[in-house]
Amino acid sequence: MKEQKPSEIIEEFLIFLEESSKEHIKCEQTVDLCGKRNIDYLHDMEFAKDKGERNRIATRIHRNQVQRRTAKDRALELEKPAAFFTDKNNKAFIGQLKRLLKEQKDREAYLAKDREYVRRAGDDNVNP
Repeated sequence: MKEQKPSEIIEEFLIFLEESSKEHIKCEQTVDLCGKRNIDYLHDMEFAKDKGERNRIATRIHRNQVQRRTAKDRALELEKPAAFFTDKNNKAFIGQLKRLLKEQKDREAYLAKDREYVRRAGDDNVNP
């Protein structure tokens, strides 16, 4: 297994925080949309003309509820990381992590390049 560089770990964490915030918002929007769809489907059920139409609507309600539950569970799962990322008190910390990431990448780039040692005492071929 390949050993991860410190910069990769820091970067993955920052990406996770950002993505969790975006995904949390998206999941909450999906939950709201599914709730509105349910109301529409219930009205469709009310005005359905026969059993077959009611069955099709019931299937849509079921699928909608499954989608809503999945989105709601994911929103709850991401609620704390998303709140941490958007909290104003944590902005400075996240900024520090981003600066740390930049500094760490610079350090790793320096260590990865070919380096030469320049002799400080002069040439070894000189006899005293």
